[in-house]
Amino acid sequence: MEHNEKTPIWYWIVAGLALLWNIMGLVAFFMQVTMSEETLSAMPPADQVMYENIPTWATIAFAVAVIAGTIGSIGLLLRKKWAHPIFLLSLIGVIIQQIHIFFISGIMKTAEAPSMVMPAMILLIAILLLFFSKKMIRQGWLH
Repeated sequence: MEHNEKTPIWYWIVAGLALLWNIMGLVAFFMQVTMSEETLSAMPPADQVMYENIPTWATIAFAVAVIAGTIGSIGLLLRKKWAHPIFLLSLIGVIIQQIHIFFISGIMKTAEAPSMVMPAMILLIAILLLFFSKKMIRQGWLH
């Protein structure tokens, strides 16, 4: 169904915020993979162990999550339907990364509730972007 109304300003705000959010994810990813020995050694011992033991598959999942999220956000700004499957790919990356964080890394044994807020937010936003893109296709705002 084609939508003849002008795309509302709130759509552009959401799409722009999605891009900013995912760019922050890209920055976090690059900071993690390029972390120096000095930065690592300045961390608390528990964090050092966690970062030293991140498996390659979890790092790849992180990369997929943030790269796909960024591309999907660009798709929203371009009003492209392909944003939806790209957001699905991002969500899959997030879920795989979260499996490592919550169930394999052992962080749940030592982490306090506030440190779980960001991973939960990341998952929630990935889900919301997937549903948002699907709804925008149904609205006719993504072609």
